[in-house]
Amino acid sequence: MSHTPSCETATSYTCKCPCGGARHGGVLIAGLRATSEATREKAKQWTEPRRWQHASPAAKQSTVTNAAAERRPALTGVITELVSALIDEVKEEGEVDAVELLAKEISDDIADEFEKRLSNGGPSSKKSRHLWCVVIAAICRAYDEVGDAAKESIDVLTDRTMQLLREATSDSRAHTAAVTDIYQQRTGVARAFEIDEYDWMGTLIKKALKAVVAAIKSIGEEAAMKYVRLIGAIICPDPDRHPAVVKHCIWPLLNGPFREALQDSLASEMRAWIRNAYVVLPPTPDTHNP
Repeated sequence: MSHTPSCETATSYTCKCPCGGARHGGVLIAGLRATSEATREKAKQWTEPRRWQHASPAAKQSTVTNAAAERRPALTGVITELVSALIDEVKEEGEVDAVELLAKEISDDIADEFEKRLSNGGPSSKKSRHLWCVVIAAICRAYDEVGDAAKESIDVLTDRTMQLLREATSDSRAHTAAVTDIYQQRTGVARAFEIDEYDWMGTLIKKALKAVVAAIKSIGEEAAMKYVRLIGAIICPDPDRHPAVVKHCIWPLLNGPFREALQDSLASEMRAWIRNAYVVLPPTPDTHNP
């Protein structure tokens, strides 16, 4: 089982590659991590036809009730707009080395190890479509809950991330489970793995967390988590069907560091669209503790 070149040159965010999405969007990740002007320019050219300002009026006016065919192009435009803004920023801020290491650990080394494991039996290619975006979304959620990830032990962060993954997998299996995520998801995302069946997953998550913590110590929490969230959004095969990526990766970027990276009017427009297309539901009342 090997990664296919067509994954890295895909022209959409739908990927059937055995890498489980870990290298999907390779052109965009390469643009973030490269000192090569040619590579950076290639990534910016790749984003140009997909940028937010090129989305159709119908896509920009889509809501949670609209078809994925209308929401998906606009969400792709949001993601590529964020990438385009960061490609030059990462170099200007002198963060290329830290981002390169972070991307390599998450998108290359860990993907290689995962493929070795799957060669001995594992999820089908269909279930592998969402993998590291699931993990990164959980890491981002754990980080948001902990607050100061750099001060926590890797073991504590790994345990919390694994717990969140188990909860998400368990919730997805329950037909009557109430959806309280960022929008009313009518069709469940194909789960990346049966988490309890693979004890080695914790080892790979620990490796990813070590890279995240190292990046935090190198360039600071805000900068490091900006790239972690963006990598999570880039490698997700279909963010429109993956509300955790919208909630824990894309929304915090638009609501935080990208207020300065983008023009105020553009960032405001995209935030308004996200709120409209992926409605944040109120917490479910606790019937046991009124």
